[in-house]
Amino acid sequence: MSSSHYSPSARHSTRAAGFVLVALVVALIAGLVLYLRYAGNRNSAVALLAGSALVAFILVIAAIRISVTHRRSRRLELENNVPPPRLHRLMELRQWLILTLGVAFFALATGAFTALRVVSDDAAVAAPPSPVVTEPPAATEPTVAPVAALPSADPAPTDDAASPSDPETSTDSDVTDTPSDTPATKYLDTEDPLDGGYNANAVTFSAQRYPRGVSFYCYSDTQSRLQWDVAGYAHFTAVAGIDDETEGAFGAVADLTFYDQDGHQLLPKPVEVSVGHPKKVSLALNGVVSLRMTCSGRIAKTNEEHDTHTSFGDPVVTQ
Repeated sequence: MSSSHYSPSARHSTRAAGFVLVALVVALIAGLVLYLRYAGNRNSAVALLAGSALVAFILVIAAIRISVTHRRSRRLELENNVPPPRLHRLMELRQWLILTLGVAFFALATGAFTALRVVSDDAAVAAPPSPVVTEPPAATEPTVAPVAALPSADPAPTDDAASPSDPETSTDSDVTDTPSDTPATKYLDTEDPLDGGYNANAVTFSAQRYPRGVSFYCYSDTQSRLQWDVAGYAHFTAVAGIDDETEGAFGAVADLTFYDQDGHQLLPKPVEVSVGHPKKVSLALNGVVSLRMTCSGRIAKTNEEHDTHTSFGDPVVTQ
């Protein structure tokens, strides 16, 4: 029995080629859908990257095995007149290779684009913030200590009379908790943060514009933070929110948590803001030297992590 008896007909080969084409188109569309759906979040992007690599590896191994078994069955057919397996009669070898390697290519492409997006997002998080230009402190007149009067030629005072310069009777009445040159009000959009970074710019919440504002990246408590030196001040006030013109903020919520220098939380729960829903923040800073703020973003309906940008309008500390 000749091998031509088991070769697929022209009609069968055309149907097999059509199936391969449809399968490749479906694989391409599936890769695009998976990338658009899961590559935006870090956790799901890592899972998509691992899954794409695994699928590509399995398909490459399958292509190698199909090629080896096809050559073996071809040799058995020619030498021993053994018909090829049914799997090899479904499609020709080149059609099997086009199908498996084509889908593997789309899987690798999906994983590669996902990896590039993860790397670019990490670079955006780790990128140094734009420098904040601060005005140099105003020059102050040097303080000149009064010169003690020279001793007179009068007889030395007796032991009962206390000397004006006696260190035991002198008092330090000039020491205060707050330096005298500390301004009573300080806007934080002109201050260099102790940790983290921000852009100083006007912000708008619910069509209300705040000329003095700061905007910063918000993703997770460990990656998104700001810390200011507030020593000598008693109150912090600001309007927190997501700017009306923030891209990709649909359905996004930002949770802001405030701490002192010892890690104690200054409010009982995080301040939750979203587009169109800003909130006034007022903190007592008694005993607070460093004010630290962390921010985590999420989708309101699913609580899935989501990166966004958050802002403060008129952030100010007062004595």
